[in-house]
Amino acid sequence: MMRRVFFWTHFVMGALAGVFILLMSVTGVLLTYERQMIRAAENAAVVAPEEADPMTVDALAEASIAMGAEPGHALVIPKDRTDAVTLSKGRRDNTLLNPYTAEAMPEAGEKTKAFFGRVMRIHRWLSFSGGRSELGAAINGAANLVFAGLLITGAILWWPRTWKWAFVKTQLFFRKGLRTAQARDYNWHHVLAAWSLLPLIAIVVSGAVFSYGWANNLVYAAFGESAGRNGPPAAAEQEIQPSEMPADFKAASLETLLGQATADYKNWKRVSITLPEPMAETVTMTVDMGNGAQAGKKRTLTLAQDGSGVIGSPVGDDATPARKARIFLRFIHTGEVYGWIGQTIAGLASLAGAILVYTGISLGFRRLIRMRKQAKAKRA
Repeated sequence: MMRRVFFWTHFVMGALAGVFILLMSVTGVLLTYERQMIRAAENAAVVAPEEADPMTVDALAEASIAMGAEPGHALVIPKDRTDAVTLSKGRRDNTLLNPYTAEAMPEAGEKTKAFFGRVMRIHRWLSFSGGRSELGAAINGAANLVFAGLLITGAILWWPRTWKWAFVKTQLFFRKGLRTAQARDYNWHHVLAAWSLLPLIAIVVSGAVFSYGWANNLVYAAFGESAGRNGPPAAAEQEIQPSEMPADFKAASLETLLGQATADYKNWKRVSITLPEPMAETVTMTVDMGNGAQAGKKRTLTLAQDGSGVIGSPVGDDATPARKARIFLRFIHTGEVYGWIGQTIAGLASLAGAILVYTGISLGFRRLIRMRKQAKAKRA
């Protein structure tokens, strides 16, 4: 009796939210390698003048200042110096620069960004045109919670009544030679549900944190903090008190300082250089050894601008525990916290989610049709 209750609860939830879960799953698949594809499109837009070499960091910094950059803005230098450079004046104010000429590339990767932007709006807000849709965001948020309910009830229904290997393996592995579409859908539904359950739970839980303030607040409350609280600034980022500079002070080149910053990080991918004041004693650089979304693979260093070396110890992720958890949830949703392997798992889980919706609804409606035929036969 209880299994029947769980089945119909499972079916009704899937029928009500299936279309929206399907849309989120399909768009999730399309967004799997968004970061890499945008970066590739941006770098493909770089045009190198004949027989030209990439500019030095100092030349790029001078050109950036001529374009309006100020001390405190950041210049992001990729390890492959032929790739596009980024001038960052703020979180949403970034300009791509040609590494050979320092010219702005406003159209670099624009079509790719536009495509992923549209997919993202559908994924998050059910918005097929324009910006955020509050109604769409509410629908997708609710559908995500329903998906959580489907995972819970589905796990209960999946749980074998007997743990004999001959039966359990039919719930874990695809079977060949199934003669009917119903048998195939039943097998696919159970197998995909088993293998995708954990990553789908991670995706759904993290999605709820994005959708609902109460869920976001719960993350911070779990660590005894309040949402929006920031940790103390990193030691390397704390304000340096001005001091009297020696008369013979001479700043080392940023190129030299970049070499010092990356000397102990052979696998670095990019370095963010905070443009210093002309007579500042120090320069701050953040070395990124990951994909840009892995806070644990970043180190912030303070270097003496006279070229005498690194001051103090490198600083890792110094965010508060709650903030770290929030960032982790942000990138566990896309899998990026575990690099391309995590992204691939998240993408495959999203694909499994789409197939689960199809096979689940197909099995449910076949059951309804079968029940209707049986009822007619009884009345006849």
